Amino acid sequence: MKKQNKLLAGLAFLFLATLPPVSCVKYDAEPFTGKIMPRMTGYSTGVTNDWLYFNLRTGEVFNRKAPNQEIKEGEQYDRLDWDMAFCGYHIRTNSGASGCGQGGAVDLGYGNYDGWKSASQLPADAAWVTDTKDIYVTYSQADWYHYLVENQLDFDDNPWFDPNSGPQRMLTSANKKLDESMALSGPPMVYTPSHHTYAIRAADGQRYFKLQIVSWYNVNTEIDDTGGELSYYCDELN
Repeated sequence: MKKQNKLLAGLAFLFLATLPPVSCVKYDAEPFTGKIMPRMTGYSTGVTNDWLYFNLRTGEVFNRKAPNQEIKEGEQYDRLDWDMAFCGYHIRTNSGASGCGQGGAVDLGYGNYDGWKSASQLPADAAWVTDTKDIYVTYSQADWYHYLVENQLDFDDNPWFDPNSGPQRMLTSANKKLDESMALSGPPMVYTPSHHTYAIRAADGQRYFKLQIVSWYNVNTEIDDTGGELSYYCDELN
């Protein structure tokens, strides 16, 4: 019996000796090299139309620290110094109902973000989608209660959240094509990116950028309360 035990022990030692040290095994994920929203936007900040504006041509960001600081809702229409804006997962371009610019968006299909390098690759017959005022955003609780007071409506008869229909919503301007970049389902609320690549035309109508939404979350932190701090890629098409 002792000889058998010694034999088994020897075989086990030889087997273990052929395995690589555990400390040498690595499972490194590819680091995220894109962009992350500087803050959460949308109704959770207490403001319904809380838009974060980007001038893609200069890198300037408006309303970075708080809603409606540099560009108040409604004032964006007559300005040409922004190209793209976010409110939650909704996206504006400086075009149509959102702005007086020559912006717009076109869907370039699933994935292949790195394959789009130049504006010359864009289809000559691309159907550029401009902004319309038929996108629903969620009312913040504060704005909803203010609306009830203004219109002398009963709070009990008009709750902010209804179990059957969810929170109250209102129409605003945004880009319907870019709204497809994120699918919303639930409850519980689940945000699923389409991983499509989109082309964004700047307000001047002369420069073009590509956009791909990666996650509803800040990918560099644990997924907890960072929902709405989107992770995305955005680069110029030269």
